[in-house]
Amino acid sequence: MRFSFTLWAKVVIARALIRVIAMYGDPLWILVNVGGPLLTSTALAFLYRFAGLPQFTGFAILGGGIAAYWGNVLWSMASQLSWDKRSGMLYLYITSPAPLTALLIGMSLGGILGTLPSSIAVLITGTLLFKPPFSPPTITLVLIFMLTLVALYGMGIALSSLYLFLSREAEEINEALYEPVSFLSGIYFPSIGRSSPLPIAIQAVAALIPLTIGMDSLRRTVFYAEGLSELWPNIALLAAMAVTSIYIGLKMLSYIERRGRETGDILVTLK
Repeated sequence: MRFSFTLWAKVVIARALIRVIAMYGDPLWILVNVGGPLLTSTALAFLYRFAGLPQFTGFAILGGGIAAYWGNVLWSMASQLSWDKRSGMLYLYITSPAPLTALLIGMSLGGILGTLPSSIAVLITGTLLFKPPFSPPTITLVLIFMLTLVALYGMGIALSSLYLFLSREAEEINEALYEPVSFLSGIYFPSIGRSSPLPIAIQAVAALIPLTIGMDSLRRTVFYAEGLSELWPNIALLAAMAVTSIYIGLKMLSYIERRGRETGDILVTLK
């Protein structure tokens, strides 16, 4: 099948719009997207304040704004193809002229745009409640935020391909991944660097997770006003992680698409 950029772009836009409309057409989903991270970050912010660590309240608020994206990557991105396989939608994807890569990129873009208002709502509410000392936004902050999201959703694309082979085990893996990765990546506290309470060996493992590098970079930018000159190693690492995760994810998707059209066995639910 010849590549058509026009078709690819139309599929990306259509799938992104469907994801955004689906997310904000359900009041319960809006409540979960905003309420879950907000309650967690608020509880931790109060805990930090009562423990005599008021400077950490900002860490909790920032983490609440990013936690929504981590949940979206696992439950609305990585699991999507597995769910579509069970519902019969994957068969339509494979047999249609729509590129599978465009569908997943569209899901990622829709997830980012759909989660952004929830993330902003958590940050604004937390800021009004606790007034943490944020530094003014900079180009470095925007760059780090974008690279973190690209790396995260690239990982989601790779996981979505893996979950197709694992079938029903996908949800169990999500359950097993969510809390450990949230802990190791330091969403609500520094998990790497001098302020981390974790041993060096665990910090080394945590540094392999894109979210860890992203959170460390965001904290240093937002609360310590560090710029490109101090954060270029983190930015370079984040960029490498983003490119690598997307490359692996797209390669796996190309294999699935080719195998699905040639043999059809990837469409069969074995369990």
